[in-house]
Amino acid sequence: MTIEIPTVEKTQRPERIDIGDGLVMRWSTGKDANNIAECMSVAFKWSGIGVPPVAEDEEPVPNEWVKAGVIRLMSGNCPVMSEFDYAVVENTLAKDGQNPIVACISLHGVPGYYGEKVSMLYGKPEAVSSHPDYRSKGLVRRLFHELIHPASAARGDVIQIIPGIPHFYRQFGYEYAIGLRSSRFIEDLYTRLPDLLSKDAISPASLAAEPFTLRVPTLEDIPYLCKLSTREAQKSQVQVGLEYQESYWRYTIHDIIVNQSSTFDSPRITRIIVDAKSGRDCGLVMGANAPRRALYMFTLEDGYHYREALYPVVRQFVLAGDVPSVWEAKQAADKKKESKDSKESDREDEQTKKDDEVTKNDDKDNDAPAAKEGQTHATTSTADSNSTSATATADDGEKPPAPKPLRLILGLDHPVTKLLESKSIADNHNIRLFTRIPSYANFILKVAPSLEHRLAQSPLAGITATLQFDFFRKVEGSAGKGLEVVVKDGHIISARDDFVPPTPEDLMLAARARKALAKAEDRVDNKKPTVFMIQFAPLTFTRLLVGDLSVDEMIYFYTEASIAGGDDAKLMLETLFPKTKEQFQSDIFWW
Repeated sequence: MTIEIPTVEKTQRPERIDIGDGLVMRWSTGKDANNIAECMSVAFKWSGIGVPPVAEDEEPVPNEWVKAGVIRLMSGNCPVMSEFDYAVVENTLAKDGQNPIVACISLHGVPGYYGEKVSMLYGKPEAVSSHPDYRSKGLVRRLFHELIHPASAARGDVIQIIPGIPHFYRQFGYEYAIGLRSSRFIEDLYTRLPDLLSKDAISPASLAAEPFTLRVPTLEDIPYLCKLSTREAQKSQVQVGLEYQESYWRYTIHDIIVNQSSTFDSPRITRIIVDAKSGRDCGLVMGANAPRRALYMFTLEDGYHYREALYPVVRQFVLAGDVPSVWEAKQAADKKKESKDSKESDREDEQTKKDDEVTKNDDKDNDAPAAKEGQTHATTSTADSNSTSATATADDGEKPPAPKPLRLILGLDHPVTKLLESKSIADNHNIRLFTRIPSYANFILKVAPSLEHRLAQSPLAGITATLQFDFFRKVEGSAGKGLEVVVKDGHIISARDDFVPPTPEDLMLAARARKALAKAEDRVDNKKPTVFMIQFAPLTFTRLLVGDLSVDEMIYFYTEASIAGGDDAKLMLETLFPKTKEQFQSDIFWW
């Protein structure tokens, strides 16, 4: 990779904008965490994300899963944002007990790559909400235009991505473009994979005999996790995706876990695969158990076979998701200790009462025999000693509760996806990220090393040509109505957004001037520049840039699309911007 990724700054941003009626737009501090989380939980209470379903005539409570996620984002150790990266609208007239935060958007900086030669930061607005009482007032629009987008641009982001409400973000200059990695899911693990979680397969003896085992990684394992999570290690061919860096793994395997504060605070499940025979680390599996069980990564080192590791690894991954988290285990232990202390206290109180009663009786009957040294007059109940025998034992023949469906988000060509293809169902949702490239020229210059690499590997190696794009008009989310990219000897030497497509008369006059110059210099006019003229509807070029559509599909789907300049013109676009089978290799939810 040739471009260093900027780091997420962790300093207070100064902007503070009074927008009237007591409302102020500003950037967050750590003190806002609970109020932002509360605003988000109320805004998302109808979403159903991460929480149990409610009856159709029942109003849901604020979303605790979303609330826990926001607290993580604002913790100060999230790798993609700091506690200062939430743009908020504050109601400065809020009364005591009223939440002053009424709208908010966080800005993430997600490390990723474009092609084989460029690393860069993807700007990612995320966790967007406004309180129901403050909707349709343009607050989110103003946060985007006056805080989020300027801050992203100032950091050097040339692209923003966001999942979210259908159609909603188009009004802010976003276009559906980057497609998420395709997935398949296994709805009923008992039916589809009968050997996976059978009684015999998960018995202690069987688990002890697994050829591959899983272990919980430590901070010392981070270099190994980084090594096995690269695009090359995952054998991925995608052109747009995430880079899993040290900060991601530290956050995922340590910070989230040690800072977990509720049962809704669900960390990733990350395990290192171990060759049981040799004891050697040989792979990585990573996924989540909430809000849904999913596999994001399954990587083996060279020399190991997926068909041999598949069932042992998936079996133990599924079982790991059913084990209480560190926080849940601690809560259970504290509750048990509290119960034990309470029982002991109750017994002590009962003993005191009995001793008092005995003392009263002794006072009434001085002739009663004295207790021997070390002996009390009261006897301890045997109820507690028998309590363990009253505990019901599980019926060995009873099937355990059905596990959650398992979603395979590994890519269609991943060996595990292929091995389980007949046992899984395709997720046919056409999911794409809203994508915003505010300046095509800046984007082209940023990713030039990858574009030049593609040219160098093609029949057009060493070409000199000018690409002139006509987008018809400037719209929200674009820097101009045209784009000009100059390529010399296979290298991109300039790109500009202020290009104004020439009229036919302009082209005629330019040709006359060129011929007149040649005549004045007494030479043949044989230096006509190579110019490729392309027309695309506003913002649709984004889909070609990220590999979402092919050139032929662009021409087919958009009637105004056209390419002039002969076969080389079309070949050059296909070379620079090839359609990819999978667009985004990602675990996009960092919260």
